[in-house]
Amino acid sequence: MYYNDPDELASYNRQKIAVEKSWKTEFKGDSANFFRKILHDYQERDLRRGESFYARYTTVIQSSGTGKSRIVDEAGKKCIHIPLNLSKARPFPPSDPDTRYWLIRSEQSKPDLRSRALLYGFFQQTRICLQDLESHLIPSIVLADDEESTRQRLQVLASILHDHLAEGMTFESHGENRRAFHAAAIALAQQYFTEQPSSVLSAAEALQRFVDPKNQLPASEPTVILSFDEAHNLLDSAPSLFPDLCRALQLIQRVPFWAIFLSTSPRFPLIAPDPYYKLFPPITETGFDDFAEPIASGDPRWTLSCIASTHHIAHLGRDMFPARFDEGSFTVREDIVDFAKMKLLCFTSGTQGSSPPDDSQLACLAVRLALAFESDQIGTDVQRRLVERHMRIILSLSNGDREMITVSPSEPLLAEAAYQAFGRNWSPEKALRQHVLWSGISVGERGECAPALVLLLARDAAIGSVRHRYFEKKLNDDGLRRVITVTGFLEALLATDKEQLVSQPPTFYRNSSEALGDAFQHGRIWFNHFVRVDDYDMINQEFLWRLVGRGAAVICATNHRAIDFLIPILIGDVLAKENVTAIFIQIQNDKTYAEQPARWLFDAMDPFRVGLFSKGVDPLPVIRMVFSLASEEPAVDYLQTDAPGQKTRYTAYDIWCAGISHRTFRVIRQDEDSVYQDILHHSNTFNPYTPMRYPSKFEAERGDMRRAMRPGVSSLKPHQRHFDVDSGLEETAGLAGGV
Repeated sequence: MYYNDPDELASYNRQKIAVEKSWKTEFKGDSANFFRKILHDYQERDLRRGESFYARYTTVIQSSGTGKSRIVDEAGKKCIHIPLNLSKARPFPPSDPDTRYWLIRSEQSKPDLRSRALLYGFFQQTRICLQDLESHLIPSIVLADDEESTRQRLQVLASILHDHLAEGMTFESHGENRRAFHAAAIALAQQYFTEQPSSVLSAAEALQRFVDPKNQLPASEPTVILSFDEAHNLLDSAPSLFPDLCRALQLIQRVPFWAIFLSTSPRFPLIAPDPYYKLFPPITETGFDDFAEPIASGDPRWTLSCIASTHHIAHLGRDMFPARFDEGSFTVREDIVDFAKMKLLCFTSGTQGSSPPDDSQLACLAVRLALAFESDQIGTDVQRRLVERHMRIILSLSNGDREMITVSPSEPLLAEAAYQAFGRNWSPEKALRQHVLWSGISVGERGECAPALVLLLARDAAIGSVRHRYFEKKLNDDGLRRVITVTGFLEALLATDKEQLVSQPPTFYRNSSEALGDAFQHGRIWFNHFVRVDDYDMINQEFLWRLVGRGAAVICATNHRAIDFLIPILIGDVLAKENVTAIFIQIQNDKTYAEQPARWLFDAMDPFRVGLFSKGVDPLPVIRMVFSLASEEPAVDYLQTDAPGQKTRYTAYDIWCAGISHRTFRVIRQDEDSVYQDILHHSNTFNPYTPMRYPSKFEAERGDMRRAMRPGVSSLKPHQRHFDVDSGLEETAGLAGGV
């Protein structure tokens, strides 16, 4: 790679050094051991009667930066690892170009024979290399007579082979040892291709006899892993070499060897050439938060400036970013958010100034809004692209992505990167509307996507007014530029008078009836993304302080008691569970609720009943909001107490927000009202009556015909067509929430 600009060259060299050092740093977490446990479990299943697996191969499929290659490399210190990197780009770790060319070259002939030759060559060369290393480097090793000694010998052999092949590796290429190893293996493969001196199984059994000469290890214990990094490149040849490679692997079913195909692509087609046989499920489990420093509630070191700092957020999530941060120069660490943005958007250095393409915009929205997708073909295709190119995480995957569950987990560094990309030459609102229509987003039954975006944009607007005050260069103490006040957040959110906001008295109070501004004068908010929690117990101080430590606000579990969103508030500066309170937000997308407040909805948001405060806790004040989004009339109403002077067991400030327009929410511009309405009107997970992708007058008529096929399920006229309907029933369901 060549650079004309000396500054660009210097930056490239700094990044290169950080990448090289991060690969060599101490491995953190238990994901490598867990990977070996999975293979052990798979091998045990293969030995059971009644389960017929074609061959011992599987995939490790996960998005970029999650440590797939490093996990397999680390596992290669406990059992023999034969690494092949088939990338045709410039990856890290580097590729093995000569091996890739020999295996995948376009003029190849006899792909079945070539596949067997590849296995033969690498098994033979691995045995030759291990014999040489054992005789020269560890002559004191004796043949083991029991299981544990045999296992220890295997681990010593694996470790010295790992170090031998890794020696001299740089950012650009592997060292001389690995290049020579691959060259010798390919020479043996070529010999097999032309002469077939013996079988693939014979070569595999010879290697197995060397690593376990007295057959002491259990049959369920893997001894050799052959890994194909960037394995999707196996699909480049025409026809694909992959089926022939699978057939070759089936020939060595008797030995405890595994082939592992690593890829970012959920489409990677694990196939069994014989449909009678089963396949082992893909492996998606990788390390997460392995570099994070443990936090204790009430520890005075964990202040807002610390928990929102660049150092802290860089150490949460996938392993790529903290490893790079820890091993990089100050400039590399200072630029870690920009690097995360480049990875999230899948930009190169030459395209960072341009408007991100559609999928990149969706990636930003997904990371910050915790977007979920429908399980139909459109939603699956979109999720696949986000995994392949935009850092989305796979939780569960069947072979060939037929069944896939993906998430955007809590990664505050990626969320900060998405924040920096938000609205730069593009509109998040219009992008969300477009993707609601075309990308299979599950927007929620009450249209939660629209208010979630409003809340995020209010946070961003409040940050914009304070960020310039902080120029702290200590990356472990620069968090205050990401922290806002409670009143600053509400001022940015609500289209209302500031004085009216800060002077609002509580609707209920426990000890003091002070105004909202005074009650929350020491309240601070730190979040840059939402997490979608799975259970009701998360809405408790015991767990919310931990989410404050990640910069996360909450989308509540489905059917949670009375609230849909929660914005955590920290009273004071030290992260402690007893210092956490919240803004509760309930979403109503029902025309039953309009501009007039419904007090009983607030009553249901009792902070003890929803779980925020446990029994016996001295409660902090809370803010409760209802978003009546289907209201045709906009309004912001601060509720007043209907029992002045009467004390209750908690203090609450209640705000009713009617409609979703610029007259309700300050962050919505007047020309964006229709955009949010469009998002809201598609709030049902699937509306069979109103096709979203091809709207037309005739499609509306088709929708009414479909309604007529479900008589009696709704008060709308088409559902009641066989009755006397001259009583003012609505004609169609073109209303928010209508079906």
